[in-house]
Amino acid sequence: MLPPALSAVEDEWSRMEREMMLQQQALTVNEGELQLLEQPPEAASHFHHTRLMLTDQSLHDGWVTMYQCHSDLDKVASSQVVYQQNRIRNIRIVSSQNIETAWVEGHTVQMKGISAESNICISADRRALIYENGRYYLRLGPFIRRFLDGYYPMRVRVEVCYPGFLQLISSSPVKALQYDKNQFSFADIDLWVVGELNIEFVFAGRELY
Repeated sequence: MLPPALSAVEDEWSRMEREMMLQQQALTVNEGELQLLEQPPEAASHFHHTRLMLTDQSLHDGWVTMYQCHSDLDKVASSQVVYQQNRIRNIRIVSSQNIETAWVEGHTVQMKGISAESNICISADRRALIYENGRYYLRLGPFIRRFLDGYYPMRVRVEVCYPGFLQLISSSPVKALQYDKNQFSFADIDLWVVGELNIEFVFAGRELY
């Protein structure tokens, strides 16, 4: 057995080690700065998958059709998906799995009793397209996975279907994969991120205003 004085020193040393470990963990929590991850995290993380349809009408009024699914949400008592209030309409919950209850409330989707391997899919109209100086800009975000004051890893995939007469000029924060199918064109961005992610697609084509 250790002498009482030595035992007290060991206890104090252990306490200091724990405090230093907690401080280090606090320093490593992301506070919103965007980081693109080269490899996915080992543990299952929130997957945010959005599909958007741009039509001729979208080029007139800026509204696009959105179908969005969230998978592997955090296992918490309650959570919500929040949209910009003046840029969303006709929100509808299409399906949900391993979520006790889910409902639309204003410009949000509220959820309670989220279990492992959860999934919720939502459809809506989203005003995200603007026309400036001969270009159409599709701006989306911020996409975030936030808990208290920290941001945590998530996978974000955005697929955009648009008329073939439009041309994708650029995309950010990375170059989108492009392909054609039938008479439509597609752009696809698929990322693992930590922090606040904003995505932009820039198109050129005939003006319909």
